[in-house]
Amino acid sequence: MAASYRKITALQLYYVIIISIAITNHVLLIPVLLHFGKRDSWVGAGLSILPTFMWVCLMYIVIKRSKQMNLLLWIGQRYGKFVVFLLKVVVIGIAMTHATITMQDMVTWTHISYLPRTPPIMISLAFMVFCFFAAREGMRAIAITSGILLPVVVLLGYFVMGANFQYKDYSLLTPLFTHGYGPALKSMYLTSGSSFELLSIVFLQHHADTRIRLPSLLIVGACLVGLTVGPLIGAIAIFGPFEADELRYPAFEQWRMVTLGKYISHLDFLSIFQWISGACIRMSMLMFLSIDVLMIKKKRTRTLLLIGLSLFFVTMCLLPVTDKQMVNFIQDWYYPMMFITGAGLLVVLLVLTILPMRRKEKVMK
Repeated sequence: MAASYRKITALQLYYVIIISIAITNHVLLIPVLLHFGKRDSWVGAGLSILPTFMWVCLMYIVIKRSKQMNLLLWIGQRYGKFVVFLLKVVVIGIAMTHATITMQDMVTWTHISYLPRTPPIMISLAFMVFCFFAAREGMRAIAITSGILLPVVVLLGYFVMGANFQYKDYSLLTPLFTHGYGPALKSMYLTSGSSFELLSIVFLQHHADTRIRLPSLLIVGACLVGLTVGPLIGAIAIFGPFEADELRYPAFEQWRMVTLGKYISHLDFLSIFQWISGACIRMSMLMFLSIDVLMIKKKRTRTLLLIGLSLFFVTMCLLPVTDKQMVNFIQDWYYPMMFITGAGLLVVLLVLTILPMRRKEKVMK
């Protein structure tokens, strides 16, 4: 059996989802929350656990109704090829948008933080080589890699949190709602939008050979919210809400504060491992998903398409887009679009899975 179709467990699928979403919540979402929410951002991000649980419960209905089959094949049997074609276009469009933003931000961060004299094209090429081979090997390879990397990434997160306790002033988290409830609600809305990325589980569910259960999905949703709220509170407690808002990468700046005793400092190189690990898994998963929804079985064709995707993402990194323009796009368009498209896609999937079967299909069964 081809490597692309080897099954994984539901737990391995959760590892992939957690590491791929958590890294962008750290790097992309937290600056946006600080920009709009300031001191109230951590409250809004924490409250987003309520709508996240609601999305998860609705998503589980789709998984249960489709009996954890290939969702697009299942929908195709009920509604025909045209509906499946539209869903493929939407899913590929969303996946490629996420991947392009991730790639652009990773190259920018790498170039300005620790490889300032390396041309961006060399950074993007080196990065894409790994992502291409991981996506080419299939979901099992991505899942195994995630299982190895995620525990180390989480331990490093707890390490930076504990090491910086000496600098934290939690009184900076209050007073709350000094500008009304708007900033907190905006933060809740943006964090809820990022949780719609959990929908990728629905389109990858057929790769899991163990049952996907609702309690497990709720735990994954809670972990993602927690992995957003934790570093967000840390950034406010160390730098204050207004200074943290001025930082391009607040999570990375927390690593620069870490010292061990008098003589050990500059441990921010460990953040490179965290960011590159998460970005590689995320890019590999999104590339695999983009090809997987096409349901192409020939390995040669899949490889050629992955090469095309890799070249596309490298080319996108060479476009004359300034970092300021990218920040504005992420703040004003990217996360609001994530909420709208995620909510719309979830509603469509619910309608398609809840509607009664056609008589012709019942007869065939």
